[in-house]
Amino acid sequence: MSDFAVTIDGEILDSNLYDDDSWHDFKKNYGIGNIKMICCDANAIPKTSIKFKRFFSHQNGECATAPETIWHKTAKKLIINQLSKKGIMAVEEKIGFKWIADIYFEFNGKKYAIEIQRSPQTLETYLERQKRYNNSNVETIWLLKHPRYKTVTKAIGYYILKKEYDNKFPSCGIMPSLKSLPIFYIDELDFQIKGVGKFDYSIPNFISAVVENKIIFDRWWKLVNTNSTNGL
Repeated sequence: MSDFAVTIDGEILDSNLYDDDSWHDFKKNYGIGNIKMICCDANAIPKTSIKFKRFFSHQNGECATAPETIWHKTAKKLIINQLSKKGIMAVEEKIGFKWIADIYFEFNGKKYAIEIQRSPQTLETYLERQKRYNNSNVETIWLLKHPRYKTVTKAIGYYILKKEYDNKFPSCGIMPSLKSLPIFYIDELDFQIKGVGKFDYSIPNFISAVVENKIIFDRWWKLVNTNSTNGL
């Protein structure tokens, strides 16, 4: 089951944006084959659970796609769809010099890459890969699964403690966030983008902040107000 599906015309559908009446009408009037699951392109069926939650389900049983892949595909689809709404064409698996970006786009003379990281890697690897993007003048943001994010932010905390405080814990505390590494996680349930310091924004708000240069670093990454509403 998923909150999201996609029409055969490429429009993302979010079950959370329907009320009871519009969801009832949608279930009654949609055509089988006209909406697909994001994870595997199977036919999607709009349903309502016994607890009245609206969702999309595979027409024939459960998805055989691995949960990690479902998360990865859904995240990419939602982000690319939001860029498209802004008239920005994004490319998947863009190959550069010593890097391959999950999502790559250009806007207002700048180059951007968004890496959607689902597998474990060390902080050293993140920093090395980020350096490769920097060498190509590509602004890069990392979006992780929550378990990966917890691991790397713990490593960032130790990194800051050693590099900036000589392993003596400061009275002001440590925020496990680096200016050189914009890194967040995508919640597996609501697909909000979250991070240190109560960072918690919808994908539309986040993408707006990226292209409007409204993500700033002040001990940790913060987002200043954008023109977008909070929601998908």
